[in-house]
Amino acid sequence: AAQRRAEAEAAAAEADPEEAEPRRVEKARGVYERALRSLKEDQADAKEERVMLLEAWRAFEETIGGDDSNERVAGVEKKMPRRVKRKRPIYTEDGTAAGQEEYYDYIFPEEQGAAPNLKILEAAYKWKRQKTGDE
Repeated sequence: AAQRRAEAEAAAAEADPEEAEPRRVEKARGVYERALRSLKEDQADAKEERVMLLEAWRAFEETIGGDDSNERVAGVEKKMPRRVKRKRPIYTEDGTAAGQEEYYDYIFPEEQGAAPNLKILEAAYKWKRQKTGDE
């Protein structure tokens, strides 16, 4: 049954390629949405992969164009994370502290509710930068 349906869709695409284009675009959007959901639910630590997927999705929406192109691009950009510089301790092989390492982390919009102290922390960093810059 699935093979017959696929053959029917292919025949319809050959009969009228302009009619098949919107259907293919919607299917592509569905693939992006499923991939994003899968990365979010199954691989929560795959943040860089999610960023790359969102960037590819945004590029796809920009190339498609159309009447609602700006709205669709804005919708994808709302899902984009903020890039934050963080520090973590580095330990030697014997377990002694050897300093700190800076790394970049991504904070997605849906994660911001889970970290309400983040705004306080950002305000503290901003205050610290102002104090060190003034002296």
